[in-house]
Amino acid sequence: MHLLWFRRDLRLTDNEIVALATANGAAVLPLFIIDPWFYTWVDIGKGRVRFLFESLENLDYNLRKLGSRLYLFEGNSTDIVQQLTKQLMQFGYRPKLWFNRDVQVEYGVSRDKNVIDFYKELKLDYHVGLNNFLQLSENRVQWFNEYYSYQRQPQHQTLKTINTPDFNVNVPQLTFEELKHKYHNFWAIKKVYFSGGETQAISTLDSFLNSRYQGYHWKLSRPMLSQMGATSHLSPHLTFGTISVRNVYQKTKARAEELKNQPASDFSLKAFRDRLRWHDSFTQRLYFHPEIAYKNRYPEFDSLYTPEALSPAKQELYQAWQQGMTGFPLIDASMRQLKTIGWMNFRMRAMCATFLTINCGISWHHGAKHYMNYLVDGDLAINNWQWQMQAGITNPLSDTFRIYNPNKNISEKDPDGSFIYHWIPSLRGYSLLEILQEKYKCNSSYTQPILDWSKTRKVNGKKVSDLRKQTKVRLISLGGDEYESAVVAKDTVDKYWQHKDKEYQEYQQKLSQIE
Repeated sequence: MHLLWFRRDLRLTDNEIVALATANGAAVLPLFIIDPWFYTWVDIGKGRVRFLFESLENLDYNLRKLGSRLYLFEGNSTDIVQQLTKQLMQFGYRPKLWFNRDVQVEYGVSRDKNVIDFYKELKLDYHVGLNNFLQLSENRVQWFNEYYSYQRQPQHQTLKTINTPDFNVNVPQLTFEELKHKYHNFWAIKKVYFSGGETQAISTLDSFLNSRYQGYHWKLSRPMLSQMGATSHLSPHLTFGTISVRNVYQKTKARAEELKNQPASDFSLKAFRDRLRWHDSFTQRLYFHPEIAYKNRYPEFDSLYTPEALSPAKQELYQAWQQGMTGFPLIDASMRQLKTIGWMNFRMRAMCATFLTINCGISWHHGAKHYMNYLVDGDLAINNWQWQMQAGITNPLSDTFRIYNPNKNISEKDPDGSFIYHWIPSLRGYSLLEILQEKYKCNSSYTQPILDWSKTRKVNGKKVSDLRKQTKVRLISLGGDEYESAVVAKDTVDKYWQHKDKEYQEYQQKLSQIE
């Protein structure tokens, strides 16, 4: 008897444990555990939990089409797995546990270790698979080649039928009707912008590759265009594993082959595939350095960035930022978008992060929690590392770090003002030029700026810059593994931008030849 334990891999297509556990018609019990740790955790928002529940419902639907179903259990994950295993043994079975490795949070890592130890004690077999690519050694040079080797491998195939006998196990279970009733507050959302489930994931990918990919390489930074579907909108599905990165990569590569004589299309799809690799590289980093989810990458910053409670003055700034009431239109539009739909494009996430950490002088810990509370695609590996990056902590060997100018970004990323007008109705009576000139000040119901951007950039930016210099001096003087790691990080960033610049120049040359 095979216990098929789903977690962040809520799909049947290209799922290692599904393909292997169901091979040769073996009897399987597919299960998911509603663990109180998940929905009571402070960093989990309603939109994200609803996406999870929808994904579970769709997984059950797809399993039933194959003659199986999803068993929903509720309680501590380790306890549930132990209870199920013991009961199956009492029924005369010798269970084998199948699950994919979870690297998102330390809780998941320790939970899996406890379960494995339990199975070892009972001398039972278990299999730990890969949900997506993960290199189990910290060799960054190897990673690049092994990553693409994995993405090109054939996908895991699922049988047309799955053998799941009826079980009367005496372990707390939930029907989907009971799930919706018990956790009705997570379903109480006026409008759902991102629907969960493998069926929806495949449909979303197909629509992106059909037409939405066009102009992806430049539209992805435009907040209104990305909101309307110019980006893939697959990030929540990748987070919950309703589709595999390999599936997305191979379909995108096949579509690019069809469009190989169209330079603009080819460039957009190449840019998208680069983002897939970028996504997986963060998971790799968190696997080997789980502490980066809550600790500063370098101790020099412990004096500046802490998770401690905010002072009354800082709390006032933080709440204005959370509510989209800072008086900086692009910041506020982005924060209101986050609160309403549970998503922002990457450029706006980065801009709002630097505003909170550099201009407001508030630790990244607080901003990271707020993002995770609302982001439907909240991914701890990407979110918290990027917050450290935008706070100026990472890559201290580089002489500079980026501080986004929210007003300059209006001209660059919202040139027609559509994004601002959509989320801040009180500014609709002003032209974009008038907004840039801040003509709305004292003349509209829109809030006044909560700080002087130029002044705070100079004062707080210097604090960060000084700490970066201290870190650089220490790393160079001591040498060792930490210094080598910092050198590799700098080289990686430098090579990335050199590559992107060269790639863009080649793309422009192709376009000019066609014209």
